[in-house]
Amino acid sequence: MTNNSQQAIEAAAGKKIRHSLSNRIFQLILWTAAALAAVSILVTVIMFYTEFLDISREGASATGSLLKYVVIYLLLMTLVTLVIAFFMKQYAAEHIVEPIDEIASAATDYILDKSDGTLDETHFFDLHLNTDDELERLALVLRDMEVSMADYVENLTRVTREKERISTELGLAQRIQENMLPNVFSPYPGRQDLDIHASMDPAKEVGGDFYDFFLIDDDHLGMVMADVSGKGIPAALFMMMARIMINYAAKSGSSPAQVLQRVNARICENNEAEMFVTVWLGILDLSTGEVTAANAGHEYPMLRGEDGNFAIKKDPHGFVVGGMEGVRFRDYKFTLERGGTLFLYTDGLPEANNAKGELFGTDRILEVLNRDPDASTRQLLNNMTAAVAEYVGSTEQFDDLTMMAVRLKELT
Repeated sequence: MTNNSQQAIEAAAGKKIRHSLSNRIFQLILWTAAALAAVSILVTVIMFYTEFLDISREGASATGSLLKYVVIYLLLMTLVTLVIAFFMKQYAAEHIVEPIDEIASAATDYILDKSDGTLDETHFFDLHLNTDDELERLALVLRDMEVSMADYVENLTRVTREKERISTELGLAQRIQENMLPNVFSPYPGRQDLDIHASMDPAKEVGGDFYDFFLIDDDHLGMVMADVSGKGIPAALFMMMARIMINYAAKSGSSPAQVLQRVNARICENNEAEMFVTVWLGILDLSTGEVTAANAGHEYPMLRGEDGNFAIKKDPHGFVVGGMEGVRFRDYKFTLERGGTLFLYTDGLPEANNAKGELFGTDRILEVLNRDPDASTRQLLNNMTAAVAEYVGSTEQFDDLTMMAVRLKELT
């Protein structure tokens, strides 16, 4: 409720009554009595019209007697009406007006206490109406309403407090997740042959996508792009576990296929949640540009080749990691030329949709990359992020958007 609405209610509740209900009842009775008196006189004149004519012929004395009779009649009618009106007003005040005033006073106190933040459940409980009519029923209904409102406010306060706590924890989880991933660019200041940039925009506070890059030794760079099934906290926890296992196994000197097999076996040992992760894992030989990679059900990478344009690298796919025990993965090789760029992403990029439900698609990804293929890796990702934002507009997205670009720079 807005402040203006609150002030209007308080002003209406505290407004001085200029015409009380009992006075209105009293006036109604008087006007009714006057109308009845007029009707009575009219009926009397009509019924005794002949007698009035005879009396008028007999002379002034008879006429005077008649007038005296009429005056006495009117005075008696007036007196009786006033007495009836008085007792009716007293009855109305006691049985109608005073109960209404009590209810209005309790409602006013309720509104004022609510605005002061001192709301309790005693306002309508203090009413003890025994009118045995609609007013007593109204008081009981208002008492129940006050109890229900107090319970509602208490529950709302508890829920709001809980939501704030969850929001705080989710914010902390988001920061932890962000800090777990490489977020310093350029990460290797001593090396002049690498240009790397990556980004992750979760659809919720925390996401299941992750990227990673790390030096295995001075001449080999590990690169990971992965997407965990599901969203939210469960996916984020699974993502952290998978990222640590892949990073650790890759630094042991194993090939990408061997790394994925080891991680798959570890995850399948205890995966009651039946979650899985798609992974593209590559190891780049920094001296030759040769990349040894394995793909566990992930999106095709995109590679800028000798012609200077990006194209899809349709690599052999294996099964997802964590989906089944005993899965075998397969290594394959390709060369990243000097000046070439490798672009990796999760399915949140091609599946970004606009208001019509149309997907961004891989063709549009290539189009955006090839608008400025010579751009730095940071600029490539900025160009892609801007293109996606323009395409989807205000349409809510349901998948994380994660990208990484790795350029093997020319040696000078």
